[in-house]
Amino acid sequence: MKFTTSWDDGYRDDLRLATLLEKYGMTGTFYVCPVPQHKQTMLTKDEIKSLSDRHEIGAHSITHPKLSKISSEQARKEIRDSKMWIEQVTGKPCVMFCYPYGDENESVRALVREAGLRGARSTETYAFDGNDPFALPGTLHAYPFPFRPVLNRKAFQPILRAQKKLRKIGVPVFAMRGWLPLAKSLFMIAHERKSPWFHLWGHSAEITRYGMWDQLESFLEYVTRFKDIEYVPNRSLTR
Repeated sequence: MKFTTSWDDGYRDDLRLATLLEKYGMTGTFYVCPVPQHKQTMLTKDEIKSLSDRHEIGAHSITHPKLSKISSEQARKEIRDSKMWIEQVTGKPCVMFCYPYGDENESVRALVREAGLRGARSTETYAFDGNDPFALPGTLHAYPFPFRPVLNRKAFQPILRAQKKLRKIGVPVFAMRGWLPLAKSLFMIAHERKSPWFHLWGHSAEITRYGMWDQLESFLEYVTRFKDIEYVPNRSLTR
């Protein structure tokens, strides 16, 4: 089974993520946007280039818009220019794209294909495979579970959105008590069923904000206990 990770936006904490992945012999695909996001410190061009020597760098648009909500010409420019920007910064071909906010449709997927990219990642979760290389889903989002750490009704969104799908997959109720047991349960299910891949994704800024670094490392260490896992970048899911 393949194990891949992807990380969005291009935050400075991606450097910490890269170091953690490398500690366990893993690789990541970092989808980088040149425009600062959420008032966070972003990677510099030199840091992106250095990161590209060890990991895959993918395009993530120029200004991070919802691509289905702007004109086709604007979307085309966002996709094409972001690919060109990555290639100029890294000096390497850019073959993968990630839709900002996961917002995409058939027309947007066609524009990604037109730009000469090999594939694109969506924000769908709880999937172990995918048929469309331009709508690649993830398996698990590195994000607090089962509740959001907020003091309003949105706190229950993670569990409410996921419960039905997780039950269908076969995740036991006791594994839904926290993100780490959920991650281990999903990985075990994928491994036992000989699924094509397991795809962990997220944002390094959120891992820092929600204090998830220890949980993330515990999960990565857990994955390394399985000796038949191939660690690959996102582009390997398009073959």
